[in-house]
Amino acid sequence: MLPPGCTRSDVERLLPVLRRAFRLSEACAFTLLAFIQATRPSDWTDPARDPVCHAMQTAMAQRLGLTPRALRYHEVTLERAGLLLKTTAADGSRGSFAGGTVVQGLSLAPLVERMPELLALAAEDEAERQRLLGLRRQCSAARRVLKGVLQRLLESAPQAPATTECLAFYAELPRRYDGLEASDLDALLSSLDEAVDKGLGLLEMRPESSGVPEPGFRLSVQATREDNLESCVASADGTRPAGTPADASLVAAPVGAEEGREPQARDFQRGHKPHWLETFTPRRLYAACSEDMRMYLDATKGHRALPNELDLVRAAVMILPDLGINPSAWDEATEAMGDLAAALAVIVIDARRFDPVRPIRSPGGALRSFARLALAGRLNLAGSLIGLVERNRREPE
Repeated sequence: MLPPGCTRSDVERLLPVLRRAFRLSEACAFTLLAFIQATRPSDWTDPARDPVCHAMQTAMAQRLGLTPRALRYHEVTLERAGLLLKTTAADGSRGSFAGGTVVQGLSLAPLVERMPELLALAAEDEAERQRLLGLRRQCSAARRVLKGVLQRLLESAPQAPATTECLAFYAELPRRYDGLEASDLDALLSSLDEAVDKGLGLLEMRPESSGVPEPGFRLSVQATREDNLESCVASADGTRPAGTPADASLVAAPVGAEEGREPQARDFQRGHKPHWLETFTPRRLYAACSEDMRMYLDATKGHRALPNELDLVRAAVMILPDLGINPSAWDEATEAMGDLAAALAVIVIDARRFDPVRPIRSPGGALRSFARLALAGRLNLAGSLIGLVERNRREPE
């Protein structure tokens, strides 16, 4: 009998895992699938019965488009692999005789016995797949952060050796990560981290700004008309209930787009011309984060006292599973507002889960809502961050 909760269809879904584990050919694995499908589904979950394929060899060979000899070869291969037991009579007959006391055919009881092992292998494969996806996502995010750093370096210090070095490194980066193993992705991510560190270090060596906001930049809520207000406060499904008044810290504002900037994220907030981390310092952002987010930031920043731009992005990517946010929601957010702004949105959403008045119960829905508002030019992420930072400043230590 299969483990509790498993059915014949679960065995069928494990066929790719089984094929890799036992090094079966594609034709042999397809033959095994045919044997499985020729059994009764109830026999897989009945402790008193074994799943047995009673189909005649010639009929099964015809169904699979094989010669009887090729089918016999697959049967022997599967039997030697310990996946089935051949119990046919001397003349090759198969079936159930003597009121079911004699059962002849291809018994898949050995496969049933190996199901716990196969389920464990499937879990390992899925964990490795998720790890690879996470590494690829982090490499992609780091590459985009590096591109933004490089653009700022080309504007502020185009002749600096570090700028030339960063440009050369960027030009050599692989365009796709699909063929890279986990060790290759780890090495690539480390080199990207180092390049971003160098670039950000050079940017920090620029003369400090006066600290006076540029004309037209307002830290306060930017919407001035009632019909422009759009709350980002999420209900259980990630959307604002009808009739809910706009939250002052999460209100959206219309924007005017500027040309030649990348990506759309740079354009979704009117007046937000300074870089995000020039307005919201890493120290204040780190202090305003939840304990969970600070744990991930500590992991990404390593020995540095405060997180940099890439640390914020990587920590946001790492916390997505904890928040139940589908990776597609993150991709949607980065396309709409860019990696850093998406990371800051995740920080806001994560912190708002614990809001005593209006908590966000669906982080994934909230992030998708942020992305839609950003595309529509109605997201005031700065206002959300101001509210978060100010709330942390007022809370007793």
